[in-house]
Amino acid sequence: MQDLRWPTYALRGVTLERAEPHERGGLRVIDSEGRSYLDAVNGVGCAPLGHAHPRWIAAMHAQMQRLSAAANSFTSGPQQALARRLAERFPVRDARVFLGSSGTEATEAAIKLAVRATGRSIIVAFERAFHGRSLGALSLTANTAYRHPYVRCIGESEPADPFAVAQVLRLPWGDLAAARAAFAAHGPRIAGVFVEPVQGEAGVFPATREFLVGLHGLCREHGALLGADEIQCGSGRVGAWSAWSRIVGDDPALYPDILWLAKALGGGMPIGVCLAAGELAKAMGKGTHGTTFGGNPLACAAALATFDIIESEGLLAAAAAQLPTLQALAVAQPHARVHEVRGLGAMIGVQVGRPGEQIGNAIGDRLMHDHGILATVCSGHTIRLLLPYRAGEPELREFWRALGRALEVSA
Repeated sequence: MQDLRWPTYALRGVTLERAEPHERGGLRVIDSEGRSYLDAVNGVGCAPLGHAHPRWIAAMHAQMQRLSAAANSFTSGPQQALARRLAERFPVRDARVFLGSSGTEATEAAIKLAVRATGRSIIVAFERAFHGRSLGALSLTANTAYRHPYVRCIGESEPADPFAVAQVLRLPWGDLAAARAAFAAHGPRIAGVFVEPVQGEAGVFPATREFLVGLHGLCREHGALLGADEIQCGSGRVGAWSAWSRIVGDDPALYPDILWLAKALGGGMPIGVCLAAGELAKAMGKGTHGTTFGGNPLACAAALATFDIIESEGLLAAAAAQLPTLQALAVAQPHARVHEVRGLGAMIGVQVGRPGEQIGNAIGDRLMHDHGILATVCSGHTIRLLLPYRAGEPELREFWRALGRALEVSA
């Protein structure tokens, strides 16, 4: 059958149809030929409960029978309940919540807020960052191939984008000296520093506590805002509700000013949210931002059910155990071509090549075609695992064994 969609994705030749059922959410998906796969792509981390969790489905069904859509000039019970839950669980002081439909939409809200609340024009971002693909979010994203020809960064020769809301100053990841130099040169113009506590698209690189706390201090010193992009690493993925809390801790004096989430938050339904400190949120008055589907009752009910299931089924602890489990397997049964197993919780990168080596795609294809494992490849050399949170030692052992065989074939 002819595919009539725009050719915006590199298709992998598999048509997924359904998940294998399980009373706590399916870990496997089945294609149109009837073949089963362990799903470590997980909708790019969007199905933390696995697929078709019965309690999640029941919550969605109940909400469908009541109210599925409502314009944002009104409020709904699920909206209010979700906003309260987010404010309780995530490290933003006196948080106020913007409810959107996607991570990119949440990033756009964060950019607008930083610029409006400070009256400044520069956003600091970092090498290897990925923040989304709309024009504003794309300006923060490091990959030049994604940006060109839409947006321009300071010091680069790409065509200027007349619609960009801010200039972007890109710094080396993890380099506090470079951040200090940037503030020394541009401090009065820097609206905010936007950082992923764990860089996902780059190949799963967690920030150090020293780096994040240092950025926090620089922002406080110079009157800039600190934004934490937890689109991929938040909502329990790293074994805590917030990657910021997992890395930095829960000291309110070290909270970021803005934090935004998507992916796992809805359990499989599209949703993105941006939390900001209450006094900052006042800068976003009527008409400054908007969304049609954002905060719809159905998506909010899905997110609330996801919260409840993660907490009642102990899935934060299960997610936290994934990385140490795989690292223990790597020590016990080393593969010569694996350079590093890194990450945090259920956000894992297995580097199978050195920077510049592009062997990961071939390994990913072998894992899929020969061993029935779906995984994504980052930066050409890192296999990324974003398994559902309840996945454990059996699934990780299955992956590790398959990876060894795939590496042997490619030697």
